[in-house]
Amino acid sequence: MQDLKGKVVLITGAARGMGRCDALNFAREGSRVVVTDVDQKELEKTAGELEDSHYQAYSYILDVADRDACFALVEKVEGEVGPIDVLINNAGIVECGDFLDVSEYSIRRTTEVNYLGQAWMMSAVLPGMVKRGSGHVVNMASMGGKVASAKMGPYCATKHAVIGLTDSVRQELRGSGVHFTIIEPGFIDTGMVKGVKAPFITRWVEPEKVSDAVLKAVKRNQEEVGVPSFLVRFSAFMRGLCLPKVVDFLMKVLGADKAFDTWVKDQNRPF
Repeated sequence: MQDLKGKVVLITGAARGMGRCDALNFAREGSRVVVTDVDQKELEKTAGELEDSHYQAYSYILDVADRDACFALVEKVEGEVGPIDVLINNAGIVECGDFLDVSEYSIRRTTEVNYLGQAWMMSAVLPGMVKRGSGHVVNMASMGGKVASAKMGPYCATKHAVIGLTDSVRQELRGSGVHFTIIEPGFIDTGMVKGVKAPFITRWVEPEKVSDAVLKAVKRNQEEVGVPSFLVRFSAFMRGLCLPKVVDFLMKVLGADKAFDTWVKDQNRPF
């Protein structure tokens, strides 16, 4: 089991939700936590909370969609805090709606943040990890990266892409000392999915539970974790049978095809 005391842990999208929970969890382990986010106001609150608890915390504004900003931030953090031991690619956005009604901006922004943002951060951090022969990257995917839901097309597409990218890079760097974890949450109780109705087969999961799974995965070098595990595995199995009509039928029976009809956008998020 990996000892995280003194390790530099960089977390994107750490101003609230799961990112904030990750920051607190790793700080309690004695890690030097670097929190980043595009939301300066909320980021300052999280950083202040960490500092008030006498944890080692450092905060930086970052829009992960900006490739140059990602590389500049990694260079700055490694110069001011130290080499990055753990990268948690948590930043993400959600935009629900019928695909034909979703704006070009929304599709591009979702792709740039949810997928390209993780790719840019990996590109910036991995060379140093490989050179040192150690490191861990956690990529936040979703159950939606295994089986898609109606009105979530662009979002699910990015999560499929994250899983594919992580699987590929993990194979390329096997034996390098760098480990990878894919996290696949189900219906998480955060402001990002306000108004959504979870299908009766599952339940809402608190962000703290997902964060606990992230911490455990890093300690044990787990390569893939679903929360809740059974639902994610079941979804992946059904889609893996290559029987989309069966999947569509099950989604309808379970009510999953209507889950995002009542989604309400959080106007307080600067995305």
